[in-house]
Formats: sequence, structure tokens, C-alpha cells
Amino acid sequence: MHASFSKHPHSLMTTTKYEESIKELSSLDQSKRLQALRFIKNVVIGNKNKKDLYIKLGVVEKLIDYLYLTEEEGYPLRIQAATILGSIAYGKDENAIAIVQLGALRPLLHALRLPCSVIDAVYQRRKLLEAVTRAIKAIFSSSKVSKEEFYTEDHVETVVQLLELTSAVLMDNVESSTRTDQLSLTMIAEFAAAIVARCCDTQDQQMRLAAAGVISPLVKLLYSECTKVQEAALDALTTLCRENAELGRLILQGKPNEEHLISQPRMNTTSAIMLEFVKGKSPTMRLIASTCLTNMYRTGAFSVSSHPIVLTVLPTLVRLLTEPSGDVQERAPLVLADLIKDSEDMQKAAFDADAIPRLVELLSNLPKASFCTKSTTTMIPKRKEKIRENALIAIAAATLTKEECRTQAIEAKVLSHVVSALQSDQTHVRLAACQCAKSLSRSVSNIRTSLVDAGIAGPLIKLLQDDSVTVQAAACGVVCNLCLDFSPMRKSVIEAGGIERFVEFSRCSDAKLQLNGIWALNSLLYKSDLPAKKAVMKVLTYNALIDLLHQPIPAIQEQALEIVRNLVCGNQEAIEDVIEGIGKDDLLDVIESRLQTTCAMEVDDEARVSVAATLEPALYTVVNMSSSGEEPKVALMGRPNIVNSVIRHLVRRVDD
Repeated sequence: MHASFSKHPHSLMTTTKYEESIKELSSLDQSKRLQALRFIKNVVIGNKNKKDLYIKLGVVEKLIDYLYLTEEEGYPLRIQAATILGSIAYGKDENAIAIVQLGALRPLLHALRLPCSVIDAVYQRRKLLEAVTRAIKAIFSSSKVSKEEFYTEDHVETVVQLLELTSAVLMDNVESSTRTDQLSLTMIAEFAAAIVARCCDTQDQQMRLAAAGVISPLVKLLYSECTKVQEAALDALTTLCRENAELGRLILQGKPNEEHLISQPRMNTTSAIMLEFVKGKSPTMRLIASTCLTNMYRTGAFSVSSHPIVLTVLPTLVRLLTEPSGDVQERAPLVLADLIKDSEDMQKAAFDADAIPRLVELLSNLPKASFCTKSTTTMIPKRKEKIRENALIAIAAATLTKEECRTQAIEAKVLSHVVSALQSDQTHVRLAACQCAKSLSRSVSNIRTSLVDAGIAGPLIKLLQDDSVTVQAAACGVVCNLCLDFSPMRKSVIEAGGIERFVEFSRCSDAKLQLNGIWALNSLLYKSDLPAKKAVMKVLTYNALIDLLHQPIPAIQEQALEIVRNLVCGNQEAIEDVIEGIGKDDLLDVIESRLQTTCAMEVDDEARVSVAATLEPALYTVVNMSSSGEEPKVALMGRPNIVNSVIRHLVRRVDD
């Protein structure tokens, strides 16, 4: 025992030193307390192990007590306490959560209150405000920390007041930024804006902040001469207008004061100064400004064409893909994906800007995707895997609709990266690879040639057994495209047990997985021969198909009707199998109900789309049943409602 004890004398001594500093926090001598705080601050900064140690020693509770000291009694102690709390919270979710659970947020937010709404009050308390705003920013930097406390009492208004006071001074650039008090003002403004950005997760929170008047001071901070403040203000405005058209328009309407309108007429609107930032030297600034303009573009906030977005923002995002900064490389592909998704014009602009080759080049410069086998595990830094994921998402967005974009991706040799990513041990990378594969597989020519040659089928089929239901659904969505009759991969999908797996999915409680499973069965049946139809229905069963036809979800009904349509496409025997399996009257009832519903219902636009989705397969089912043999025709003619509905649709305008 003695020998064992003697091996660790230093460890015992240092632990005692840290415990001693905790004891000193309870000293009646203020100088000793201050000395202990400074010691703890110096120990924990940048040292994760010491942060954990001090949390276990109960330092957070004592620091919270210090925050409640009166202004006269404990001003320097409160500054040190806030600084330590911010340091402990920074960079680790568990620490931030522990600090919040122990009750630190309330006294920190209270410490931001000013005795009066004048800038002198900020100057007088600048060191405390700087430490407290930094600490709150660090705490809210954790996505796992609830933001509810921020929206209680008058905390939002307090932060907005700080922004109003500091922005008024910084926009006018009254003092040199080298002065201590001016530096404190810039940091207070930067951290306050960062708090807004991190407490803006929902539309309710966005509107609450806007109602408190946060937009005006944030816009003013864009005209300060401090880059860090401008970046923080831009970031806050970016989160405020995310998927919020109303706030996007309000931000665009924001203007500086009259003096700035006169001195800088070229930048007299918010969009103008943001476009200047997009053209600037700082990669981080260019990225944040591009993100903000993209968010506003996505909400339709621009009343004119997207001309400056195409000419300025899109090429900037493409250039940012080659920046050496890992943070910029990680975020730029996602912003690019947001900008171009759902827009053929934007995807064409991305094609012209060579965005896809640059994204593939970004993938080529990364280590090979991390993967696990029974004998080895390769480990890739987390950021590299995030860059891979985001680049694949951007390629998926860029190749979604236009054939020339898909061709460009294939020629840039993207497929080897997609196949590799499908086998990654990172769930989100596999999911992004599925999204990319689905966009590429929308092209008939690519399915027949390049995808086959790249060996994409095997990894995709394996993902149908993935641990993640989301990945299963995404992989199934790709396989839907690969199972069509013209695809040489159809046989390998069936041989790998695809029918049984898709039937399992069709009975799944996850709506997305269920829909994709039915869709995949539908793809297997498209233009299939009678043995293939029998093979599918032997596993699915007609009873299960009848249940799907009566599901309340329109998308499920549509795909179930598509299955019926494909089953009755062919010879007399195929139709007779369906009539026998479902039952003649039940089958005709389903067809009749869908045709009559679409004829008779007065519905809104959204419901009209759902109704129309089931109309087409119902009509095609009638067509297919009428194309072979007399008996199905007689059965259809024996239902006047079906005949009359078909006639009504013949004379109905397409836009109805």
C-alpha cells in the first residue's frame, strides 16, 4: 500500500490545491476571494479536465452566489465569477447544461439590467457587461440548452436595450477602437448580438425579438467599423429571417441614420451593404452575408428579380468552397444547397458557375469516408465528415431537376464518392449520399450506364437493413428509381430479398418508410410480367393491398392505386388475378369512389392536388382493364357511375 501511495504524491497535492481554492471562495477577506477566483479562472481556461474537476468540487454553486452580491460589495467578484462560468460552459454541452440546471442563467441575465437607458450606464459597468454577455453567449452556444429563461421577465428587452445603446455609439465611430472602453463596447455589442442569434430557434422567438425592436440596432451595427460586431449582427439577422418572410422584408427596409445615408449613398439599404460584405475580403463575413441574403431570397422577401443573388452570392459561395478555413468549407455547401434547391434557374446558374465540379473537388480533397468492418475501423475527424455530408447535400440539390447538371456531376467523377459515402459509418453521411444518389438516379441514361458501372446497387441494398429508419427510407427512395423495368439493377434488387423488405416497409409505422416501401413495390410491378406480379402479391397479399387502398393518407392511397394499375396492365389472366384477389365488387367500388370524389368534390388547392393524385391511377386502371378481354369491360360498363365519371373527365378542362 505504501508503494502504491508514493507513486502519486503530485496528484494528491494538486487536487488539494484546487480544493483549497474552493475553500478560499468562502473567506471573509475579499482580497483572498478575488485571488482564489483569478486562480480558478487561469486554471480552467482551455482545460477541459480542470473544468470537470471544478464542477465536481461545487464551484458553479459558489459562483452563482457571487452573482447575487450587491453592486458596491462585489463588483470585481461578479466580473470574475461570470468570466469563469463562461469559460466552464464553453465548448461542452454537458457543462453548459449543468450550469443552467444549477440556476446560473437568471442572475446572469439580471446582471445585464441597467439603472438607466443612457450610454454612461454601459461605460460604468462595461467590464461586468462584457463578462456576463460573454458567459451567456457561451451557455446558449450549446444547442441542448433551453432558451426559455431568456424569454421570461424583461430579459429580451434588456438585451435589445444594450444593442440600442452600443449601436448608437459604434455606428458613429465617435472614439478610436483602440481605447479600452471602446473595445468593451464592441465586445458587449458582439456578444449581445450573438445571444440573439443563439436564442432564435422558432418563429415565435423570432417574432418576440422583432416585437422588442431588435432589428433596428442590428442593422445599425452593420455600419460600425468593427468586423466582429458586423459578423455577429449579420448572424443575428440571418437567424431572424430564416423561413420568415415578414421579418425578411422588415430587415430589407431597415436603414441607418440620415448622416450615413448622406455619407455612404451607395450603401443606403440593408441589401446593398450586405452585398458589399459578400464582396469583401473576410471569408467568414462573405459566408455570413451570403447566408443572410440566401435566407431572405428563400422567403421571397426580394420584390425584384434575384439578379444580384445570381451574379454575386452564388459565385461567392462557389469560391468559398476552396477556402482553407474548415468552418467556411463546412457551412458554404449547405448555404449553396439552400440557395439552389427548388429552383431550376438557380440550378442552371450553379451549372454555369461550375459549382458541381468544385463540390466534387472538395470531396476529392477529403480523406476517404470513414467506415467500419469486422476487423478495422477508420477514424476521420468530425469536421471532415461534416464537410463530406454537406457537399453531398449540395450536389443533391444541384442535380435534382436538370439533366445537364447530372451529366456534369457524372463527368466530374462524383459516383465513386457517393458509393464510398453510402458505406460510411456516419449516419448523416449515409443519408446525404442517399439524397445525392436519388437526384442522380432521376436520369434514365445515368441509371442504365454510370450508376451500374459504379456499383451503387450493392451498398444501397445493404442500407435497406440500416440501423437508422431515416436512412432505410432514403435508401428505399433511391431503390424506387432503380427498380423500374428499364433498369439492369432490378434483378439484383429482387434477388437480394427486395420484395420481402419492401413489404415489411409497407407495414411500418414510420410514414416515410411505409410510403417508400409501397412505392418500391410499385416500381417492381411497373411493366412486369405475370410471374413477377404473382411473386410480389404472394408476399404482399391482396388483403394487405385492400387495407392500403383504404388508408386515410392520400399519398398511400395513390401508390396503392398505382399498384392496382400496374397489376391490371397486361393480359386477361393478370386482370382476372386482381379481380379474384380483391373481389370484383370491391375493386369496382374503389375505382368508382376515386372517380366520383374527383368529379364531385369542391376542394381548396391543397386538397385538389391530393384528389388529383389518386385520379390518374384510377383512370389508368379503367384503361388497362378495358384493354384486354370482354369480361372486365362488361364489369366496368355495369357501373354507370364509373362510365359517367370517365365521360365528365373527358370534357373537363385540364386546369380544373
